[in-house]
Amino acid sequence: MTFWMGAKAPAVSDLEAAQPYSLTVLNENSSLQQFAMFQTIPNIVGPSTDPLSLAWMLGTAAPGSPSNPSQSRFDWQIEYSANTGYVQDIGTSTDPRRFTTASNIGVMVDSQNYLDVTYLGSFPNGAPAFPNDPTTGQKGEIQVQSDGKIPTHVETQSQNMTLNIGIGMNNKPTVVVELLPNLLYQFTPKPTYYIISGSFVEGQVIDTATSSAAYKVVFDGVTTRTLKFTEENQFQPA
Repeated sequence: MTFWMGAKAPAVSDLEAAQPYSLTVLNENSSLQQFAMFQTIPNIVGPSTDPLSLAWMLGTAAPGSPSNPSQSRFDWQIEYSANTGYVQDIGTSTDPRRFTTASNIGVMVDSQNYLDVTYLGSFPNGAPAFPNDPTTGQKGEIQVQSDGKIPTHVETQSQNMTLNIGIGMNNKPTVVVELLPNLLYQFTPKPTYYIISGSFVEGQVIDTATSSAAYKVVFDGVTTRTLKFTEENQFQPA
């Protein structure tokens, strides 16, 4: 069985992958602000749960004003990785649901983009892992084939958690789905970037209520953007 992550579309080529990007937020708000960036990709097509977006990069800005804003800056390159790990079923205000990485490995988009994922040891005392280096698969995708050693959904639910597989950027996880046995996961890297104000931890699952308050950051033919965060707690173009 095959799961698609995103529509079949031109992805970032390996030659373009190292292009640096940056986002600067000018804090005009009189309160200390914490920001989180996250990414989305189109929903998975098939009998599975939707992808989980994760708090990818975090930033903080001191109190500011319109005449003297403070700054928070995010810098990254489009360098992809495959990630496998865990998400707990239940979170609290002090320990929110988040993805914990067990193993990650750098991948390209047009080459070295096919991986196997397995489970080492006995569940729940083992860990998901990539047993081999990536090889070349379908151009424009990141493909991960799970084997029969991956625990089933029933097994992982007995521990109130799921195993997960996904992709990351700059060695930080961005989007994951549940990892199940004997499936081919095909990710088409075509991210949309968002930023939100609030207290987050890296890898935290971004729920629907949270994402509805996020600001979409669009890079239209540019690689740097500047936003301002106003006294009315809104992001606006600077």
